[in-house]
Amino acid sequence: MGAGGSIPADEAAAKEAGRTDEEIMIYKASQGYQDGSFAGYCTEDAEAEYPGAPPFPVPFMMGITTKFAAAFPDWKSQCLSITKNDDGTYTCLEQQIVGAMKADMPAIEGTPFPEVKLDELPDSAKVEMVFPVEVMKYTLEGDRIKKAGSTGETKPPAEVEGANADVTPYLQEQWDAGKGGFGAIYSMLGKPLPEAPAEEAAAAPAEEPAADAAPAAE
Repeated sequence: MGAGGSIPADEAAAKEAGRTDEEIMIYKASQGYQDGSFAGYCTEDAEAEYPGAPPFPVPFMMGITTKFAAAFPDWKSQCLSITKNDDGTYTCLEQQIVGAMKADMPAIEGTPFPEVKLDELPDSAKVEMVFPVEVMKYTLEGDRIKKAGSTGETKPPAEVEGANADVTPYLQEQWDAGKGGFGAIYSMLGKPLPEAPAEEAAAAPAEEPAADAAPAAE
């Protein structure tokens, strides 16, 4: 595991602190967007939902996030708290410390997401990108994730232990306006998306994770 907020720094410490197997599994999954290993903690038909978009099949989601990780190699995910709800779902506070873009990002086939070239970035995008602290919800089936996604809510970093306070102002503004997610990211990168990217992406065929993605968890 990794340090962050109220989450212990490793699995042994998490168990000693009373964290359940389900909580530890969710934490590990939250660290797997960049290399595609998130899929190994999910059911075969699991879906994930980005802010402002409908649910995507997990393989489709991993096909996108692994490409982002190649362009943003310093991207780190923080899972700052995990709380079990009365209905058996889990609420997590997560923050993506994306960092600076350091390589070209290809167009993502089957989506409206365009190619972004490093040498074409506007000056305003040549920054260490930090997302708001997002409220996430996880639904499990057995010992695997059935559905995961953003509720659209954010929390002030000052109120969340371990959060990075240097949230990129433009991104916070977009999330506050209900326009967070891919639209906000591509707009900041100088490549605004069409008006209805979520509907177009939802109709696209699922894209498999990158070939070098980490193998599924046992």
